[in-house]
Amino acid sequence: MLMLTRAALDPSMYFLAVMALLASLMVSRAVVAPLRYQRIASHEGQVLIGSVILGAVLSGAITLGMGGDVFNLLPVVAIFLIAAIPVARLVPRLNVPGVILLTTEVLTFWFGFVWSALFLREAGLPDNTLMLAGAGLVFGAVFFALTFAERIARDAVLTHESWRTPIDAPHGAPGPRDQKVSIQLPCYAEPPEIVMATMDHLAALDHHDFEVLVCDNNTKDEALWRPLEAYCAQLNERAGKEIFRFFHVSPLPGAKAGALNWLLDVMHPDAEFVAVIDADYLAEPDFLARLLPFFRNPRVGYVQTPHDYREYEGSAYLTSCYWEYMPSNKVDMVGVSEYGGAFTIGTMCILRAQAIREAGGWAEWCLTEDSEISVRLRAIGYSGLYIGETFGRGLIPETFSDYKKQRFRWTAGPVQQLMRHWRLFLPSPWAKPLPGWTKLLEVLRCMAPLRVLFAMIGGLLGFLALVAALMAGVMEPFLVPDAAWVLTALGTLTWLVGIRHRYKLTGTMRVSDMVLGEVARNALTYTVLQAGLAGLSNKPLAWRRTPKFALDSSKGSILADSLPETLIGLVLSVAAALTLAASDRVGTNFAALSALALASLALRFFCAPFVAWLALRHARRQQVQLAAAPKVLVSQPVT
Repeated sequence: MLMLTRAALDPSMYFLAVMALLASLMVSRAVVAPLRYQRIASHEGQVLIGSVILGAVLSGAITLGMGGDVFNLLPVVAIFLIAAIPVARLVPRLNVPGVILLTTEVLTFWFGFVWSALFLREAGLPDNTLMLAGAGLVFGAVFFALTFAERIARDAVLTHESWRTPIDAPHGAPGPRDQKVSIQLPCYAEPPEIVMATMDHLAALDHHDFEVLVCDNNTKDEALWRPLEAYCAQLNERAGKEIFRFFHVSPLPGAKAGALNWLLDVMHPDAEFVAVIDADYLAEPDFLARLLPFFRNPRVGYVQTPHDYREYEGSAYLTSCYWEYMPSNKVDMVGVSEYGGAFTIGTMCILRAQAIREAGGWAEWCLTEDSEISVRLRAIGYSGLYIGETFGRGLIPETFSDYKKQRFRWTAGPVQQLMRHWRLFLPSPWAKPLPGWTKLLEVLRCMAPLRVLFAMIGGLLGFLALVAALMAGVMEPFLVPDAAWVLTALGTLTWLVGIRHRYKLTGTMRVSDMVLGEVARNALTYTVLQAGLAGLSNKPLAWRRTPKFALDSSKGSILADSLPETLIGLVLSVAAALTLAASDRVGTNFAALSALALASLALRFFCAPFVAWLALRHARRQQVQLAAAPKVLVSQPVT
């Protein structure tokens, strides 16, 4: 009887890894800008078949180099072609790289599961350890399957060539120019000159009928809010009519959501739309003119544009933050919108006023009142759009501590949403339908930090169980197949190609920007995990604002801002070293691969003290510049 072995499947895994790499390279060539796909050739079927042939040749060369049998490639190549052609026919919106990526991911799931199961069977694990490893394998398979749909949505900019939802804001399209917009600008203890600059840009908007409501809530220092009150009067005098209205409200509970709810009651009764602008965002003149036409569709409840930032050039710390922000805002969220998952993110957005009232206003219990209301708006029948074009730019938090506070809020809030609204996400008939893939995408987005946490814990527990069994002599050291190293190398190369292209689509070709962006993303690992757990609590979480002052943090401490991350990194580094030291007991290949994984995870946590150092250096330079700069008081409207 013919027995399937792990070694017999090695060539199949090589082929799928090579096809993933080829697809990433093809995407880099074909998708030259977000939503701009250049066809590789007029006969895309030939391109698909040619790519499969090239993948077979390259994986065949790898197979021969590793001493394998190239004839074992025939089944996977045949299955790939059989699967890819129907995918191309059934999902015509996909480009050729998209067809290859989708087919590769599906086959990798099945072949990878069988390959891993065969590896565990052949490793000679004790029964208890085998059961634990099998449970981990099943968990990994479920994790992969659940996130598959999310990856399809987030990668849509890379894999789609046609779109069902609007992807561009129109130029010169007839819109509701005579319909009144209430622009709402909540602020708390903000530097007056920053808010004044925001007001200047709002005064220059190209729209016939709008009001600007500036609501300062709970600021005790009159020197911060009195200038804003006076500036509103000056802007109105310049315009020759009342556009700006200022309110100082104290006490006012509910943080930003409380201020927005308060403004709903005092806004002009004829205002049909509400635009929310953060106090530091400088809006483009056509912000309203180009986005309001989307509301000709009466079921559109909100339109969101990206977070974007300014004044980061020249600072390694701010640059790292900036490029960490951008891929999600410019690539991921555009694709999520295509599949019905667009949500509001708090600034540079427009909402239908009646829809806000129908939904019950803003949630004062949630740290992310912006994305929370989008859930309720979709639940009552409205849809939303995310347009990837920048219409305004704000300021990046000046300190690493504030950067972490901001991300804590952005991460814990969606978990709170899931805990409160989980019934909305049940499948039919237990809950009403929601647009597109809203239910699945919202659940996966809200659970993202918990998924990462459980994956880390599961991986570490599995590693500890294996090490304990090996050290106790319960099992003999087993060989990690050489194929694992080849697949790791190919996977890393594919990841690097994909990361480079995502940053290219967001606007940079500099490797230094890409490295800094990835460092900043990894520096937030502990904060994201901590926030995910905090969001599970039924206790209210404090809404911690992001200060806009250039605080005197030049005497701060790197360790104080990154103590947990540093300690975790040290523990993981020691574990990696001990694993290598015990290679004679646990097996050389297993020790090397495990040490590499532990060291990579340690490096991820060590990014936090590095970014803390960048932030401290930035703060010290800021203090020097502030001390040398002349003091300027902004007291007149900018013309």
